[in-house]
Amino acid sequence: MAEIPEKGKETLEPDVVEEPTRVVSSLDSATKPVPPPAVHRQAPRAGADAALELLRETGGLRRPVDPEANRRLVRRIDTHIMPLICIVCVNIIHSGPYFLQYIDKTAISYASVTGIVESTGLKGNEFNWVASIFFFGQLAFEFPTIRLIQLFPLAKYASINITLWGAVLACLAACKNYAGLLVCRFFLGVLEAAVVPAWVLFTSQWYTKEEQAFRVGIWFSTCGVAQMFGGFFAYGVAVHVGRDPNALLRGWQVIFLFLGLLTVVTGIAFWFIMPDSPAVAGFLDKEEKGAHLERIRHNEQGIGSQTFKWDQVREALGDSMTWLYAFWIFAANIPNSIATSFGNILVKGMGYSNEQSLLLVTPLGAWEIVALIGLTYGAMKTRQRLYFCIAGHIPAIVGAILMATTDHVPALIGYYTSGGIPIGWTTILGLQSSNVAGSTKKVTVACLGTVAYTIGNIISPQTFQARDAPRYLPAKISICIIYVLITLDLVLMRWVLDRRNRRRDEAKAAEGDAHEAEENHEFLDLTDLQNREFRYEL
Repeated sequence: MAEIPEKGKETLEPDVVEEPTRVVSSLDSATKPVPPPAVHRQAPRAGADAALELLRETGGLRRPVDPEANRRLVRRIDTHIMPLICIVCVNIIHSGPYFLQYIDKTAISYASVTGIVESTGLKGNEFNWVASIFFFGQLAFEFPTIRLIQLFPLAKYASINITLWGAVLACLAACKNYAGLLVCRFFLGVLEAAVVPAWVLFTSQWYTKEEQAFRVGIWFSTCGVAQMFGGFFAYGVAVHVGRDPNALLRGWQVIFLFLGLLTVVTGIAFWFIMPDSPAVAGFLDKEEKGAHLERIRHNEQGIGSQTFKWDQVREALGDSMTWLYAFWIFAANIPNSIATSFGNILVKGMGYSNEQSLLLVTPLGAWEIVALIGLTYGAMKTRQRLYFCIAGHIPAIVGAILMATTDHVPALIGYYTSGGIPIGWTTILGLQSSNVAGSTKKVTVACLGTVAYTIGNIISPQTFQARDAPRYLPAKISICIIYVLITLDLVLMRWVLDRRNRRRDEAKAAEGDAHEAEENHEFLDLTDLQNREFRYEL
């Protein structure tokens, strides 16, 4: 690392200082000019971010970030963290937690065409409820997860959830009836409740605002990989197991057992390999940890606080952006069954066989990978996330219209282009990571988003009613309407965030030379509305 010149070093000392009182009286009150705080040295503060203590340990330096050293550090973090978020390597490459979280969820779709309905005696809309009950479990445990994520080491808590959900997934192979499937699917949802909030926190701990959108796009694109791998794997099971009358297990049982045990191995590995935060990362030395703090200082978020703050919960509930995020997540997940529970059934309804449907769903994953990585890379380079996200929604709207109005090949093409909608999901997750500050507020917003996600997914299978088979036209028409509404929601998000930035810039300009930022305010666990230095990514 580059040597830090002695000149300009600042040491944190525990002097007593007069701290300003910060009050947020409305959504945008933080944009109004307030007297600059008279603070010269940073005192210890209860409930501050963990980064503040790490800053003391590393010398309390506010240092310039050397571009070459920063590039090396980012490569080091990418090498250690991104593979752990996406893939865990233990002798051979095992699928990473987010990959497994998606493929475990879509396993029910593969099971639908490999014998689960016949083996368990499902009738009428019972398969719909087997698909939906997963999200009731996720909804039931989402709010306890808010506190547990903060209370326990993040990676360890995620590891326990990953391991247990793998065990429950494997238990699905032993289910003999409708009731057994409901119980296992419910607990599978309970154990996956922590995944999205935890992954948002991991991303905000390790990457700058500019880097987050592309990294979210990378780890979310593993959903596309899962779609492809799952389709090919299920096809192989259907051909080699499903056609064997003497097989000890049915095809759907092999799918659940294999994926469940794979997830258990991944969860155990995650415990030992993934650091809970940059403060305890074994692959960084003390100087690198200090350099990382300076790297993410302008995120205005730090690396997380274990102090739960009710005022941040109240702010999250009163922030208009929380509900704009939640509406997109809720509405966009109502059509989610076309990629998860009902993907294979929908393709069958276009005029293809069971086995053909297992292969024909895989290009959806390929398109999703191309769209997510391409659009998030463009967003990172231009710092225009929402514009690129809106652009990704346009082909999806056209695809939804094709699915509703055509059949066979044109409908199948429409089904594939609908894979561009997850760019919105990655954008929302990225915005929650970079635009929501305050540790408690961040997990609250993420968990409210996951609640919206679960409610949308509870509704989703119910839009595919048995009486509408095989075309499911009412569901397809609702998808067209929803895709237009969520695109308009993105436009409104950008207007609100741009307005907040302009107000804060105007307030700062009005103060002129009198403007003074509080020392180390970036690491005081302030929210984005409390911190007038905070600027939103668009």
